[in-house]
Amino acid sequence: MNRGTGLEETVSLDEERVPATEAGGHMAAWERNPGRVTQDPVQSAFVMAVQLLEAGRASLLLRQDADPVLTMAAAVGIKPSLVETIQIPYGAGVAGLVAEKGLSLLGRSLSNETFVCAPIVTQSGIEGVLNVTDRIGGRQFSGADLASTSFVAAHIANLLEFRRQSMVDFVSGLPNRTAFEEALERELARSARTNRQFSMVYIDVDRLKEVNDRAGHAAGDELLRNVATALKRAIRQYDFVARIGGDEFGVLLADSHEGEVSFARRLSARTANMDEPFSLSLGVARFPEDGRTAPDLMRVADGRMYEYKRTYGLRGVGSGRPAEAAR
Repeated sequence: MNRGTGLEETVSLDEERVPATEAGGHMAAWERNPGRVTQDPVQSAFVMAVQLLEAGRASLLLRQDADPVLTMAAAVGIKPSLVETIQIPYGAGVAGLVAEKGLSLLGRSLSNETFVCAPIVTQSGIEGVLNVTDRIGGRQFSGADLASTSFVAAHIANLLEFRRQSMVDFVSGLPNRTAFEEALERELARSARTNRQFSMVYIDVDRLKEVNDRAGHAAGDELLRNVATALKRAIRQYDFVARIGGDEFGVLLADSHEGEVSFARRLSARTANMDEPFSLSLGVARFPEDGRTAPDLMRVADGRMYEYKRTYGLRGVGSGRPAEAAR
């Protein structure tokens, strides 16, 4: 893995450049999902910056999780094989320094090219950096270009905030299915790259329909919120939980068997004294033994969850049923 030390190292790798003409012009953007350049507003804003500043090379670096490390979400003029390996810790190199300090920068790279670098600052803090260099035609960047870069970076920050709000389930307060699927794709990529295991857990709230029918949907929503609270308290800081359907939740656990067992026991303890009678059905799928793609893992976890439900009926987690049996 290439833990890059910042913008100056990235943009000076002449042997790894992709000339703008070869890449299809300076509008050609590499991204993790190539078909979504015009559909994803964040990617579209990046392309707008490339056009506006006539950049031969540029990169959009974003923090993907709680770790203070930037990875490339999009780039032009840099080979995809290089882009996929770069990680820049906060404080390392120019880009890392901009991410750490939150200050925009107009400077000159080791290859004597001017560059502009602006932080992407949201309500959650500094979440990324927008880098632009190698101006087409050989002209140098100016203070006005730095202001333009900062403007686009602020626009990207607003888009990230909007995306985050659109990925929250309003009943439970947890991330929604879209957020879960994105988190799963990130975990698949990271685990494949680092050769480590992780587990995905599907959780179904048994008897939710009975609660809705007997006490009304307000009571059902309250039950979902209580389950969401129990799940948040049962996971660790580096795990992920979301509500993925009407009565279903999903959890990503950063390690395998021991993490699954300890999670299930913590969940049992945190749901044991809840007032509303209910139970939870769990199904677990592991990467890589149960699959290497999101659809494969989802299918396995979903199947095991329903097998768990058929085996134990409605005596779920929280009602004395052994949580470890989910696997």
